[in-house]
Amino acid sequence: MAKEEPRSISRDLQELQKKLSLLIEFFQNNPKVKAFTKSPVSQYLDRHPFLALALLVFIVTSAVPVGFFLLLVIITTLVALVGVIILEDH
Repeated sequence: MAKEEPRSISRDLQELQKKLSLLIEFFQNNPKVKAFTKSPVSQYLDRHPFLALALLVFIVTSAVPVGFFLLLVIITTLVALVGVIILEDH
């Protein structure tokens, strides 16, 4: 029983590796990605990896508050719409 477990884990890891390699290949063959990698911005970030990492971290961390703000806007709009519908009924 203990010998079967590492085989299944190994098989799962191989399947995961295969899926990840297919995903990477999909992105590398995408024409928009190819066009971006040839752009001056991409070449500059390729020469400055720390700046690329800092830009990535900035984008990811600023996406969270922007997402919360948009969620707040949507919820507020829905609550106001429901409130108007309820008030118009009476």
